[in-house]
Amino acid sequence: MVADYDKTLNGLEEALSTITASTKLLPTGCPNVICTALPTHWRSNKSLPSPFTVFALGPVPDGTPVTIAAGNEENSCADLRNNKAHMNGQIARFSDLRFVGKSGRGKNFHLTITIETKPAQIAIVGKAIKVTVDGPRDSRNSKRTAFDRRASSSHPEESGMTQKMRRRMSGELIARPVPTLIPTLSVLPPLFRSYPFLGGGAATAMSAATPLNLPFPSSMTFSQLTVTPPLTASVTTRSQQAYRQMYAASINESDEPIGARTRRKTNIWKPYVH
Repeated sequence: MVADYDKTLNGLEEALSTITASTKLLPTGCPNVICTALPTHWRSNKSLPSPFTVFALGPVPDGTPVTIAAGNEENSCADLRNNKAHMNGQIARFSDLRFVGKSGRGKNFHLTITIETKPAQIAIVGKAIKVTVDGPRDSRNSKRTAFDRRASSSHPEESGMTQKMRRRMSGELIARPVPTLIPTLSVLPPLFRSYPFLGGGAATAMSAATPLNLPFPSSMTFSQLTVTPPLTASVTTRSQQAYRQMYAASINESDEPIGARTRRKTNIWKPYVH
C-alpha cells in the first residue's frame, strides 16, 4: 500500500512538472486529494502566479465537476472567480482562479475542495492563503535600511567625512574672547604737560618757541582763574573699580541665556483683596 502511494505521488509530481513550474504539493483533510501550494499572501482579484491544480488519488471519472470555496470566521463565503473545473485524468486544473473577497487583517482563508462524486469527496486546506487589497508589501523598516545601505555604498568617503565633521563640531566648544582690563586713564589730565617723547632741553625750547593758545585773554593772571584741580589717586581708583564692576556685571548678563533672562519676574507688591 505504501509503495503504491509513493508511486502515485511520483507520477503526480511528474505530471505537475509538465503542467506548471511549481511542484510543491499540499496534503488536504481528505487522504485521496492533493493540491498545489498557494502563495501565503496575495492581492485581491489578481491572477495567481501558477494555475491551482487538484489531484485525485482515487478513481474519479473524467468530467466530474470540482468546486473550490474559501472562507474564515470573518468572511464565511468569500467571492471567488473561475473556481469551477472538471476532472481529466484525475487532475482538475484551475487556469485563472482569483480571490476577490478579502480575508481580513492578519487572517487567512481556509479552502474547501469539493469533488462531486457519489458520494462527494470534500477536502479542506487550513490557512491556505491571505488576501488583502494591496497584497504583499515591503515593511517600512526594510525600506529604511535599504536606503541607508544605498547612501553609504554610493558615497562611503563622503559619509565618513561628514560624520567626522559632525563629531568635531559637536565636541568642540566655541571659545569666547576673554575681556581684557581697561588701562587706567586719568579723568582730568593736568592742563600743562611736558612732551614725554622729547628731552628736557627740546621740551623747553619748544615751549619757548611755540606760544600757547589759551581759552582766556592773556591779560588775565593765573591767580584770577579758578582752575579745577586734578582728581586725586584715591578718587581715580574708586571710579575705575566702579567701572570694572559694571563691566563685569554686563558680561555676566550677556553670558546668561536669553530664556533665563525672560523668566525673571519682578515681585510687585499687591494689596490683599478681602
